[in-house]
Amino acid sequence: MKNRLIYTAFILLLSTIALAQHEHCDTLQDNVLQEVTVLGRQRISPLNDLTVDPLAWESSITYITADDNHKTAALHLFDALKYSVNGVASTQGRRKKHYYLLRGQNVASDYAINGVSLSTNGAGPMAEWVEAPSLLPESMIESVEIVRSGNSLLLGFSGLNGVINVKTKTFDKPTTQAEVSYGTFNTLHAGALHGGRIKNLHYAFSLFNDRTDGAKGRHSDENLWNFYGKIGYKYKDKLEINMENSYIYGTRFVTQAVYDSLAAPQSQLADLWEYDPMRYNISTVRVKYNESKLTATELQFSYILNRMDLYPDHYHFTSTGKVIELSDSIVRKRMLSEPDSIFTAAVFQAFSPIENNVVRAGAMFASSANYAHGKSKKKILSASLIDQHTFGRTDVHFGAKLIREYYEYYVPYQGFGSEINAITKAWQPVLFNISAGISHQLNADHILNGVINSGALPLDRTALQQQTDDLGNPLKDENTGKTLVSYMKSEIRTGVELGLQQHLPAAGNLTWTLFLLNQKNTSEYTRTPYFDDNDVLRYYMRNIDLRTVGIELSYRSNTWLDMFSGFGNISYKYVSRSEQSSRTHYDKQPPLIANACLSFEKKNVEIHWMAKYVSRYLSDRFLKTEVDMGNYCNADVQFIYHLPKLHTELYTLISNLFDVRYATVSPIYSDFGREIKVGVRCGF
Repeated sequence: MKNRLIYTAFILLLSTIALAQHEHCDTLQDNVLQEVTVLGRQRISPLNDLTVDPLAWESSITYITADDNHKTAALHLFDALKYSVNGVASTQGRRKKHYYLLRGQNVASDYAINGVSLSTNGAGPMAEWVEAPSLLPESMIESVEIVRSGNSLLLGFSGLNGVINVKTKTFDKPTTQAEVSYGTFNTLHAGALHGGRIKNLHYAFSLFNDRTDGAKGRHSDENLWNFYGKIGYKYKDKLEINMENSYIYGTRFVTQAVYDSLAAPQSQLADLWEYDPMRYNISTVRVKYNESKLTATELQFSYILNRMDLYPDHYHFTSTGKVIELSDSIVRKRMLSEPDSIFTAAVFQAFSPIENNVVRAGAMFASSANYAHGKSKKKILSASLIDQHTFGRTDVHFGAKLIREYYEYYVPYQGFGSEINAITKAWQPVLFNISAGISHQLNADHILNGVINSGALPLDRTALQQQTDDLGNPLKDENTGKTLVSYMKSEIRTGVELGLQQHLPAAGNLTWTLFLLNQKNTSEYTRTPYFDDNDVLRYYMRNIDLRTVGIELSYRSNTWLDMFSGFGNISYKYVSRSEQSSRTHYDKQPPLIANACLSFEKKNVEIHWMAKYVSRYLSDRFLKTEVDMGNYCNADVQFIYHLPKLHTELYTLISNLFDVRYATVSPIYSDFGREIKVGVRCGF
């Protein structure tokens, strides 16, 4: 039945394309030049933006504007993703509190800032725990481009898990803004920004503080300062230099989960951590030189310093769930004095060998040292080549990407295994990725896009997994009696997407995307225990094969009656798992995700209502047994009143309107539930 729904939607999509061609066949030539204004996004030349994705990706990219962030009351990049894309926003405890999973992937998306890729998530296990980009202040975000699927060849060090590319604001005239809000759990948000331009030099600076006590008695204190600075220089049309820095400093406790009848391991509840202080620093540099109108070169650099002092708090849990504190962070048990660091460098060259054709080549390098999440050092080398050609109303591209990792020092089990088994000075296999696509302008109001991509995902090849027989029983060595283990396999991922962008003059803009995804040797967390080579009991991942078919629908309305507008998206996917000669439904990903924002704006009053629904799925991640997850709805509402003469707006935000408490990913990682905030924003 579920497959029928998807195929029915696909038939409807093709029917819409055919109808559009029939209705507008007589006006194709007259309307071709209207593409830019009708679709609302100009065709960006790869010579102007060397890392822009080809046009065929348009249906697979979600665009979030600064106005969208204002309506949804986002404070940081992580908030901006909540109601705008098909993904699950995870608010976890532990070291990495925020990350975002697109289309059910189990590895978080890559990040980029103004096209500068950061080695934070997608390229292997040693960079998966850097959350600093998610804390970029919303006040400095001009827009966000989310590539919902792989394979982005020029953004991200793998690109296969999707890429979140943040574009920051540039001010052409002196601008000063300030904001302060206060709410439930003694939560305070306050800060200011200033930006402007002096001849060819533009600049921007901001300072914000976010603090909260969190839920009472839940070890939820948080106090973070966020400083952001940006400066850029442009010399005629020849040279552009841009430098940005974001520095986060403060303290964070790990929120205690609500302990009820759910079977969570006691260690996950008793081992509560405090990061005091946390110090995140992200710096990026871009230097772009236009040799001529047909050639351009760009150099990119980024540096992330992630330093935090870690102190565990210890608690005891009785059989009734009562918590007894045994010690607090005054007893300093552990301190991490060695910081994590990631350095990246890249060079991109674009040139136009013939008219309407642009070739881009890129080389990327990353070096990381990780101590807080295990002990490891590695390097990543990546090279890309992509050719994009325009034939009138049709744009095509083909490209390839090579990735190779070098383990300078790496301990199995994501850095937490025995150092006796450490791997040193070892190259990993070369990974090969490809992408090909076509974008065709059917008429003034319809664009058809198609993409096929395939590649291997960098993953921890040294991680151990238990070997089992056909019945799932662990296999043991006949001589020693030890449980047999093997290594994880690299995931091979192939995807196909077909999208239709529609401009409906009376209604707005609509985008359909049908996607097919085959994942061979992908991994999932398992509660099944196994013994490593040192007879240490482990819980980790196992390889499985998944196949996904799904459809997404995104909509952005016009303004109705000069007061109503909205945007939203809905996606449905069916995931099956291969088991020998058969396939079974895979229920560890939510099949249905829906987001919506409805707005009322009249005179000095604004009301914005946001909602997100995630359907039911199962999870045993960090749990002893599988439990029902999802099937929850977040609903927020924001009221804004403008004081035009004072350049001020007053607002009230109610988050999670209908739930007192909910968990977004796993019961051991809880959220605060309903919150109410009041605030004021000023501009000068």
